[in-house]
Amino acid sequence: MTAPGKTIYINFFEEINPQRVFQFINFCTQIFQQHRPDILQINIASPGGSVAVGMILHNYLKSLPCKLVMHNIGAVDSIATIIFLAGEERYANPNSSFLFHGIVTNFAAQTSMTMFQLKERLSGLEVDQNKISNTITELTKISKPELDNLFLQGEVKSPDFALEKGFIHEIKEMKLPKDAIVFSFA
Repeated sequence: MTAPGKTIYINFFEEINPQRVFQFINFCTQIFQQHRPDILQINIASPGGSVAVGMILHNYLKSLPCKLVMHNIGAVDSIATIIFLAGEERYANPNSSFLFHGIVTNFAAQTSMTMFQLKERLSGLEVDQNKISNTITELTKISKPELDNLFLQGEVKSPDFALEKGFIHEIKEMKLPKDAIVFSFA
């Protein structure tokens, strides 16, 4: 599917947290300024992490002035699925997977909260859940009721499921061309 042009490959195997995401955005910006690729392919495997910065990375990647290709070469879990959906073209290795689950919040041991603080936390969780749900249902063939069910159960899905639901365009092994320009974000 990918048209000819200057392609840059980036390997991203990170947890989605503020420090790593903002470093990755700077990393991508530098690559863009130095290489001006027509196509940017991100080979990704991630356990997920922070919803807030995951949405930032999704939006940043969609803003890049090139074709963005995402390739799941392991496991793309939780908020990393949203980052993956930034790709205009999306692929998955045959032995890869995708994890869907609902929003989680953490409380420090023996944390005290007022009713209003709990309501605020719940409101934030509902907004995050809706952001994720809306993004997935807009960019795939997964229905809202089906997605709600996946979130409730927390399910790992195969590339076959991802292909059927429009999450990916093709199941294929990731192969780098012999003369590929590859960067690893570490």
